[in-house]
Amino acid sequence: MSIQEAWEFFRWSILAILVAGATLPVIGAWLFVRRTSFHGLALPQFAASGVACGFMLLPWFVAQGMFGGLPLGEVAADTHTALNYHLSFAALGTFGGLSLLVLVGDRLGTEGARVAGAFAVASAITILCAHRSPLGEIFVHGILTGESLVVGIHEFETLAVVLLGGLGLLVWWHHDLVLVSMDSESAFVLGRPVKRIELLFMVVTGLSVSVGTMSVGPMILFGLLVLPPMGARPFARSMRGLLWKSAGFGTVGAMLGLFAAFRLDLPPSPCVVATSAVCALPGWLFAGWRSSTRSS
Repeated sequence: MSIQEAWEFFRWSILAILVAGATLPVIGAWLFVRRTSFHGLALPQFAASGVACGFMLLPWFVAQGMFGGLPLGEVAADTHTALNYHLSFAALGTFGGLSLLVLVGDRLGTEGARVAGAFAVASAITILCAHRSPLGEIFVHGILTGESLVVGIHEFETLAVVLLGGLGLLVWWHHDLVLVSMDSESAFVLGRPVKRIELLFMVVTGLSVSVGTMSVGPMILFGLLVLPPMGARPFARSMRGLLWKSAGFGTVGAMLGLFAAFRLDLPPSPCVVATSAVCALPGWLFAGWRSSTRSS
């Protein structure tokens, strides 16, 4: 498929992936600095478990008349109605998982162990709820695998507002967020609103993951939250540089992934993740080379 044809048929999907590529790595960079990068893997899975739970409970809400008397089939097929409903459950799963990880803190082993356990539980909940969905397990898993080429104008508008709005808040609170992330005790002594800033970051992260899961899918979220910041870190000499370079790595990875997907007739989600990994490869090699030269 040519790029012109792809733009004609999948305009909103392309724009959604590009917006995600430019913004999600910035959130991932903050997770990286705060030493919570593994949350970029666990939170999309929590969002997916919330969506699967929503599918399981959908007949009950339809029976209560919450969709204007529409039958189950029409509710599932109505993109705008289904988006609002499943966004609510995605947010419930995301914020529930995020709150759990924050409350547990350092009391249950290392961060890797905690996130691995949370990921396993969220994956099990996703499978069980999808299995109990009246719409069929295959249908639910098809939604959760992130068919990013079915994004419509409503999904794109929601994604753009949430991600760009969240990015604006992170830029506005940039200096305070750096101080809180590096040394929360010093930030408190200096009179910074530590709890308010922590809450702000949690809300921005949770909303971004929730909307991203229902728009571009968990796979792209996994890749864009984790890979670009890892590739940008060896080349960054400041926090601002890390944020800009992460956004650049993510944007280039998204563009190359879309190009490869349309030219080679491949699904876009794994292509974007693969090209993001390729873009991050120079950073990993440079970090390894610098580490070896320092030790020698």
